[in-house]
Amino acid sequence: MTATPPTMSHGVRPAAATEPSRNPPSTGALSHRALRDWLGAGSLMALLVCYTVATQSLVLGSREGGWVYGYVAVFNPRMLMMAATATALAAVLIFAFDSRPENSRSDWVPILAWIVVALGLQALMRSLNPFSFERLFASDAANAFYGVTEHYRAGVVLRDFDRVRASWPLHAQSNMPGKLMLVYALRNLSRQPAALAWLAVLVSNFGAALMYSFARELFADRRVAVYSAVLYLVMPAKLYFFPLLNAVTPVVVLACAVLVLKWLRTGNGGYAAALGFALFGLAFFEPLPLVTGLLFALLVLRAWWLGQITRTRLLTHVGVGIVVWLATYAAVRVLSGFNLITAFRQIGEHAVRFNADAGRPYSIWAWANLSEFLFGIGACQAVVFWAALADGCLGADSWRDRLTRPITALCLGLAAVLLAIDTIGVNRGEVIRLWIFLGCFYQIPTAYVCARLDNRAALLLVVGVTVLQATIGTAMIGFIVPG
Repeated sequence: MTATPPTMSHGVRPAAATEPSRNPPSTGALSHRALRDWLGAGSLMALLVCYTVATQSLVLGSREGGWVYGYVAVFNPRMLMMAATATALAAVLIFAFDSRPENSRSDWVPILAWIVVALGLQALMRSLNPFSFERLFASDAANAFYGVTEHYRAGVVLRDFDRVRASWPLHAQSNMPGKLMLVYALRNLSRQPAALAWLAVLVSNFGAALMYSFARELFADRRVAVYSAVLYLVMPAKLYFFPLLNAVTPVVVLACAVLVLKWLRTGNGGYAAALGFALFGLAFFEPLPLVTGLLFALLVLRAWWLGQITRTRLLTHVGVGIVVWLATYAAVRVLSGFNLITAFRQIGEHAVRFNADAGRPYSIWAWANLSEFLFGIGACQAVVFWAALADGCLGADSWRDRLTRPITALCLGLAAVLLAIDTIGVNRGEVIRLWIFLGCFYQIPTAYVCARLDNRAALLLVVGVTVLQATIGTAMIGFIVPG
């Protein structure tokens, strides 16, 4: 049985669609003028945030809550020069690749170009940071994973994880072994901390390809997809915490997200099986992003409402995914001795003890986390998110039609994930780093608004203020301080 093709109203993609549109996404409730006003307000907010950082009047964190990001430098006009240079390079790519013929069938050339050129843009934005990538990556206080791989073999880490992790530095203690396994893999290419740091950044950048695939599957629109990939590469939180491996976590989460949408579109059980394997990999790398299952569930519900998947196929394929997950768990335990469930429980207990020992009360961080997170995704993006949500939710259509629009489902799903992850209270502070994986998805609504305006200058404006915020924040605030 094949999926029933819905109509093309509001950008919904039929199951048989093969070529995404290059036209602006669906005509929403807001006019172009209103969207431009929102974009202008977001840009002004970003400039205001940059000013508060430059004058050191912005406090990121909570002194009462036991955690504050301190300032490590004063404002210097060179920061503006670096931001302007990076924005100019981005403008070349934006205007060069966005003018391609409308009948072009492949966007992988510009996406790969962005991934490579982004290394240069990121180097410019990070150039005024007082600490080198090499020092940060090798520091046990800042990173910890590199040091563990210097003293333990990968087999020992997996086989005796419950025992040996107690002797590791804090960041390695509080994480599943997936990040360590990535460092072991990268060490096959180089053993130098500086090279490993840039390899980690490159792996993170390849998430732009997955971001493109996810947005293209959801919106069936070329510009939304490309713009989402571009904003992924310049998201402030990622830049602030390069080369830490939290910036790699979005790659694993996005891989799961792409598999969800491909499964829903094609009805292929192979994607459901691959998703089961990928979810095991996500838990192995970092369990916290499993909360994005709320977004995935909402996308599944939307597909069911639209008739893209039947109840029987849904239950069958969910069963396939569970079986593959359990088979992967059993295989890893037999072959390596690593018990993911036991390790997951221990990491959770460690997080609870850390919050108690550090004196971080939930009542303070339930609100402070939100302001930190919105700063990390970009001040402009935090404002424009509401324009995208309004554009999807408002209008003369029925509530069913409005709720099944791609942008509505995405925004509501992201809001649900943010509320859930904040409410459970596992993270109290430091969420600019810990919630990078979620912040990457929050770039898509702004990409959607820029695509609705059908104007490359709109994207360039967002990139410009985002690069400025990332550059000034990286240079002035001690997001990563090596011991």
